[in-house]
Amino acid sequence: MKLKNYYQLLFLAFIILFAAQSCVKQGPLGLTGANGTNGTNGKDANTACLKCHTTAVMDQKNAEYKLSKHFFGTSSARNTKYCARCHTSDGFKEITANGKFVVANDIPTAERINCSTCHTHSAFDFAGDTASYILRTTSPIALNYYNNSKTEDFGKIDNLCITCHQIRGATTVAIALKSKLDNTKDSLTSAGALVYSSFKQLPFFPFDNSAKSAADMATTVDFKVGQSVAVHDGNQSNLFKGINGFEYPGKTYTRTWQHSLEAGANPFTCISCHMNEVGTGMNKKYPNSDGTTGKVTTIGGHTLVPNEEKCASCHKADHLASTQNAIDGLLMQLANRLVAHKLFKPSLSGSTVVPFDPASETGTPAAIPAQDFYGALLPTTPGSTLYGLTLVSANSIAAGPAPSATLNLTYVSTVTMKKDAATDAPYRKGSKWTYGELGAAYNFGFIMSELSHGIHNPTYAQQILQNSIDYLDGK
Repeated sequence: MKLKNYYQLLFLAFIILFAAQSCVKQGPLGLTGANGTNGTNGKDANTACLKCHTTAVMDQKNAEYKLSKHFFGTSSARNTKYCARCHTSDGFKEITANGKFVVANDIPTAERINCSTCHTHSAFDFAGDTASYILRTTSPIALNYYNNSKTEDFGKIDNLCITCHQIRGATTVAIALKSKLDNTKDSLTSAGALVYSSFKQLPFFPFDNSAKSAADMATTVDFKVGQSVAVHDGNQSNLFKGINGFEYPGKTYTRTWQHSLEAGANPFTCISCHMNEVGTGMNKKYPNSDGTTGKVTTIGGHTLVPNEEKCASCHKADHLASTQNAIDGLLMQLANRLVAHKLFKPSLSGSTVVPFDPASETGTPAAIPAQDFYGALLPTTPGSTLYGLTLVSANSIAAGPAPSATLNLTYVSTVTMKKDAATDAPYRKGSKWTYGELGAAYNFGFIMSELSHGIHNPTYAQQILQNSIDYLDGK
């Protein structure tokens, strides 16, 4: 019996030994390879990566960034096709990768703007072209102002910012006009009419103003669907560069200023102010728990809120405030002219006029169109007639070169009908606007939407506002 157990153990040991060798699968040694060439050592991660990627540094940058308008509020909340390009991380990555102006589709699960939106690593030799190595894009920008037909180089760092911080134009590829009229007495003669219209919307101004003369400023104009006097918030690069305001013929405009060049040579970058020395101060946009804005907290660095004390090291302490006050004064003058000429109506609380305060951006007057979107001249007295006054978005509406119930076009605009508001009519001009009036309204929107109150180019801001005032004054 013992002998039998002995043979069983011996057999088991043999099996284990065989299995162990088969798992290793070690074959005979191959021939000795040739020696490699001598080269230099790669970058030490401890000296390259850890300049930024220590826990302490990353925690600080993240804490700063959470105080940035890029992180909170509506700046990072829009994931539809024509907004996701700048309002989501996924959209920005898509357009910078494929060179398109808009993303291919809605991105319902898009991430909010974060570190990787702007940062990526294409190389690690930071002694060289650092900006190109750590930023997602540094390529020249095709400005939407020019229908993306040509590029302009603002400098590597600024090109990243200006991808979004520019005048944004048309966001639709076609227009479907659908009347909700139930009779034939108003501005459309066909109940439920559906009209397809392809169009070329000028991003910067509703009507082409190239090669216009001073006499042309008195020419009347017609509004069309998709055209307005508004400028999408974020046209900082256009003001900084001293371009794309409405420029009256025969007037002189100064485009460069003290920050156009730094030390007379190197371009002054966005981050020179918006990511300057970290400190403590008022973040005027940061929301408080009670719903108000403005909080004394960290500024500078990745908050993207300029540390004004650092700016004061070059400027007089009151320079920024005095510049903004001067621009706000011109905005108030222009607003008063626009209301007096019945191009704008004042902000109303019931029937009470709310004073316009450009500093707090309250009581801002609004443009009153002279015509509805079908070309019907609007009255100056209240009535019961329905007009195409409201332009709204529609995700799916029948439209096409030959309108068809089976052809759907996503992201078109539809005009709904409503009665003229009783509070609008008394403030309306009663006749078509002129080019010059439209230009004045546009310049008001240009500075209001730019949000810096002229800080990004005080001279150009003052010129386009003053020339608008002078035109309305008949000068």
